[in-house]
Amino acid sequence: MSVLIVEREGALTRLTLNRPNKRNALNLALADALLDAIAQAGQDGTRLLVVQGNGAGFCAGFDFSELDAASEADLLLQFVRIEQMLQALTHAPFDTLALAHGAAIGAGADLLVACRYRIGTDDVVARFPGARFGLMLGSRRLAQCVGAEAAQSLIGSADKTPADRLLGIGLLTEILASEQWPERVQRLLAQVCEVPATTRARVLNALRPDTRAMDMADLVATASPPDIKQRIEAYLRPPKA
Repeated sequence: MSVLIVEREGALTRLTLNRPNKRNALNLALADALLDAIAQAGQDGTRLLVVQGNGAGFCAGFDFSELDAASEADLLLQFVRIEQMLQALTHAPFDTLALAHGAAIGAGADLLVACRYRIGTDDVVARFPGARFGLMLGSRRLAQCVGAEAAQSLIGSADKTPADRLLGIGLLTEILASEQWPERVQRLLAQVCEVPATTRARVLNALRPDTRAMDMADLVATASPPDIKQRIEAYLRPPKA
């Protein structure tokens, strides 16, 4: 079973995270598949790329299910690949849309933020726990999306932020029932196609601050110390009664 379902319909490309038994958590294979699909979309005439998830939720973030067998280098590679994928999505030369339901946690919430349009159902919740185990991932992208003050309140919080607040701070651009998604996707596709592709790519590039080098440097600095595995294990350990 493919970890990512890629569907192309004219100028529309749809990417469906397909690890429902893992809540669509991002392992190396899924991060690689997303990175490859985003690169392909930049070459094949895609005007709107849609990201969504199969199963009970959008994306549970970094996949820790193989933590016991992972080395420090394995973890660093996985974090770096996820950041490369998020940067590629953020700076894609076409429009991007996340269709989210259920939980968007950690790198899954960052995946939501990386898209230009972010539509969720009313049951969406988001959380950014990476700072709780010393990781810095996507903080500037989040601040560009919702503002520095709101970003500070989200980063490292133990609380799951509900859809109505996500909409209020601008992390979600709309709340729509999933039954309404197909019609909304077609309207958005028609809207972005009203502008020539080369012009739209220039507009998107002009409107997005390029912090890729700083973002990667912060990620590597916080993910490469030799105690990263121990920090994650401590974070995942159930609290004492």
